[in-house]
Amino acid sequence: MDSRDSFVGQLVAKAEEDTGFRARLLANPDSALKEVFGIDVPDGFKVIVHEDDARTAHLVLPASAELTDAQLQRAAGGAWCGNPTWY
Repeated sequence: MDSRDSFVGQLVAKAEEDTGFRARLLANPDSALKEVFGIDVPDGFKVIVHEDDARTAHLVLPASAELTDAQLQRAAGGAWCGNPTWY
């Protein structure tokens, strides 16, 4: 299990045991992550929290490994174009 999976497990466990945190996480993920885990979500990075129910399941696909033309141009110029790891 990688650190992201471990963090998500901790996050889900906290949301299951603390209904107030769950509500705050759904309403304002950035604020809830800061309050409970001390995590500052960087500007320009978006966290969206969904809640499954009896009739809905959310699937999250990983980002495409294919680079855009802009990313290829930055890479050719020596700039870093990877995803941030804030967790």
